[in-house]
Amino acid sequence: MMQVMTNRQKADEARHSLKLVFLGSSGAIQVPAFFCSCSICEAARRDPKEQRTRASVAVIGQETVVIDASPDMELQLERCRVQKVDRIFITHWHYDHVSGLGELGEAKSCAKWPPVEVYGTRAVAEHFEQELAHMKRVVNVHVVSPGDTVELAGAVWEVVKTTHTEDSVGYIVRCPRSFAYLVDGVVPPPETVERLKGLDLLVLEATLDELDEDWTTFSLQGAVDFWRQTGVPECILTHLSCHSWRAGRLIAGLSATERRDYEKRTPGLRFAYDGMHLQLSAQ
Repeated sequence: MMQVMTNRQKADEARHSLKLVFLGSSGAIQVPAFFCSCSICEAARRDPKEQRTRASVAVIGQETVVIDASPDMELQLERCRVQKVDRIFITHWHYDHVSGLGELGEAKSCAKWPPVEVYGTRAVAEHFEQELAHMKRVVNVHVVSPGDTVELAGAVWEVVKTTHTEDSVGYIVRCPRSFAYLVDGVVPPPETVERLKGLDLLVLEATLDELDEDWTTFSLQGAVDFWRQTGVPECILTHLSCHSWRAGRLIAGLSATERRDYEKRTPGLRFAYDGMHLQLSAQ
């Protein structure tokens, strides 16, 4: 006799099959950068494994939920064999985090996708209305604010404030292996730090390996220092330009070998790479 799964059973199955996929792992500056001939960019030109596209992740289970719509989204989805996107959470309205929204039109018209549910702050909704109004037939925009939660199949998504722009936010995804995605930004407000307690994983940005002036992005050391203060046992660094900034110049950062050595010296820390994935199911 055929057995029919209940909604609870479906939800349990979704929770146990969740995985986190890093669609892209660079900052606004891709690796290699077309304008740069440093040793890092030249190494990436020789070895595709060292190439990086703009930062984005997907939580894949019963639905596919993406954080940020990278300008490389179409390439990233194809490379990771993701053929359907159900929802997109936006962290802030910067080109490298939202311009992929403009690529959804072809999927709507050719693959007959239903509208994609897009979540962002009121500022995101206002920018969308001004700059991408022609995409209204393709997406439904939902306004969220820090403190809000969105319950989805297999996970609860919580909106938290970050310190990158006036309106930037991050997301805590509570599931069997809970994580926070705080990209971009430096040390977040105290109320956000408080919400990190008890998480299994922290995903932070480390835009620059070294930084000799104040930006609203982390250096590598700044990101590691903040992670250690939180007490979260594991950290993955993404939004990596793999360059440093010194005396007003962009220069080569750590090589791939130096980055692997850094991981070995820092238990619990990993550098993201395009296509990296990990299970969010129960341990």
